[in-house]
Amino acid sequence: MQRHFLSEKDSKKLISEIKNKYGIEIEGKIEIGKEKKQVYYFVDGLLSFFSEELIPTLCFIRKYNLQLPSVTVDEGAVKHIVNGADLFVPGIVEYNCNCKEGDIVLVKTKTNIPIAIIKVIMDKEKALSEKKGKFGINLHYLNDEIWEMCNERGSSSNV
Repeated sequence: MQRHFLSEKDSKKLISEIKNKYGIEIEGKIEIGKEKKQVYYFVDGLLSFFSEELIPTLCFIRKYNLQLPSVTVDEGAVKHIVNGADLFVPGIVEYNCNCKEGDIVLVKTKTNIPIAIIKVIMDKEKALSEKKGKFGINLHYLNDEIWEMCNERGSSSNV
């Protein structure tokens, strides 16, 4: 992957976008990488965000304890989600969000472990009333390609 450091001006702009979107202050040298039409942002070497939408990686969420809107899933759903499956309504046991279509939401286990990032395709109200259907598209999950890129720098991939 081709990577390069952002200019100070571009770094400030990105840091501002992250603060506006997630309410956190980040510091450090920011690199951008592009591969297979995907964009990756690294903060001090850690793969922290991907996509033009600035979707945080699970590595970044864990390291900085980023609080995102989330849903909690049952154990039956966990094994499918960490294998890349999309999230279906019956697997959700708790909504910690006002999830609307298009939202980026964290998926957690009952023991509060972040396991995936999804893009919501069904509003929470509809999910609660219909109790079936696909709730979100799995964008990033434990042990996927992005997770492996996070951990290439020698950090551990323990769940």
